[in-house]
Parts: sequence; C-alpha cells; structure tokens
Amino acid sequence: MDAEELKQLYGDEYPAAALVEGNRWPLSRETPFSRIYDSTDHKRSHVVSRFMDGSATITLSQLKREWPRWTQEERTDFCQACCWLHEQSDFSDMLRFIMEVGGPQDWSAVALPVSSNLPQREAYEILLRALQNLDIGRTSNVAQAIAQTKHPEAETRLRKHLQSIWAHKSLWDDDKFINWVAFDATTGIAHLIEIGASPADFEGQARQLSRHVCSGNRNSCRNFLSKHYSWLR
Repeated sequence: MDAEELKQLYGDEYPAAALVEGNRWPLSRETPFSRIYDSTDHKRSHVVSRFMDGSATITLSQLKREWPRWTQEERTDFCQACCWLHEQSDFSDMLRFIMEVGGPQDWSAVALPVSSNLPQREAYEILLRALQNLDIGRTSNVAQAIAQTKHPEAETRLRKHLQSIWAHKSLWDDDKFINWVAFDATTGIAHLIEIGASPADFEGQARQLSRHVCSGNRNSCRNFLSKHYSWLR
C-alpha cells in the first residue's frame, strides 16, 4: 500500500497511531516485522504488518540466512506478517522454505498464504503433511487452509480429521478459557460446510458442542456455526 492508502485506512497519524473501529489506538511497540496498537483500556491489540507499508523488506536469501538465528517469537512475527509479500516473486519459495524447516507454530501462521499462493495440488499436499504432524487442538488454521485449496480430496480428508477430533479423550473437558480440541471440532465443521458439505451431516455434533461445559466453546460454536444452524442464533 502507498502512504495515501494507509492514511485512508488507519488515519493521518499512522504510524504513530491507528484508527481501529473508529477509535484512536496509539502505537505500543514495534517489532522488525509488525506494529502493535493497543486500545485505550489495554485489553485489545491490533497488529499491522510492516511489509504492508514497505518499512520492512526481506528476500528469500535473507530469510534462509536469518531464520536459524531467529527466536520462535521472531519467526512467528515474520510468519504472521509475511502475507503482504504476496506480490514478491520469491514469496512462494519463502512459503515452501517455512513449511520445510519450520515447526507447528510457523505452519499454522502461513497456512492460509500457502493455500492461496502455491499451486492447488502442491498446497494441498504440503498442508496435509502439516496436519498429520500437528497435535489435535492446534489444527484449525491448517484445516481451514486445506479447505481453501478446494482440492477434490479436501472434504474426504477433513471428514476423517473431524472423526479423529471427535474421538479425542479431551474433547469434553472444561477450561477456564477455551478447550482447543473442541474448538478444532467446531471450526472443522465450519470448514467442511464452507466447502460444500451439508450442514445436516453435522447437526448432531453441533448441538453437542453448543452445550459444551466450557463457556468459551459454547460461544465459539455460536460464532462459527450460527449462520448454518438457525437454532444457534
């Protein structure tokens, strides 16, 4: 984006402050790849990629050279910000590199760019390998990306994955915030419906999730599935 587009999006004070939801959020900190803006009550943050305005740059060769020296926090920061490099000619190879040498946090952060920037079959196969190496409870982003590839085998694969989640011993455990296994189940149903599966196929599971002992999961069930099931609204 050029400077004028950024001013229209975030206000005239950007980058010192950003307009978020119509309110002025000041810059709280800056990383090599991101700017973080906090709400006035400090309960919420908004992250802006520095690749968006060109204040951060990187090439494939730099990425390969610097990756081994980065902390996990720095790797995650890059992976979450890098989608704004999508017009760069070496971006696809950056994604291939991350999916080859990275770990679960990195795969999750770049899963959606992989689905939209690599050829369909290649993206599907890379993401499927990642899914098979992730712990249940941490698969939502990768499963969503598999759905977004629109690969002809995606629905079958994601149905099998949902069966695995449903059989997990921790599915119905309570949590003070959210049960991530149950979250994977909820989003897994949403992803399947979004690629054409019938909501009727999962209505019984959705009803059970809507009654989950954890309030965070009841809320996420309503947020993700109410557009498919009128009784959730």
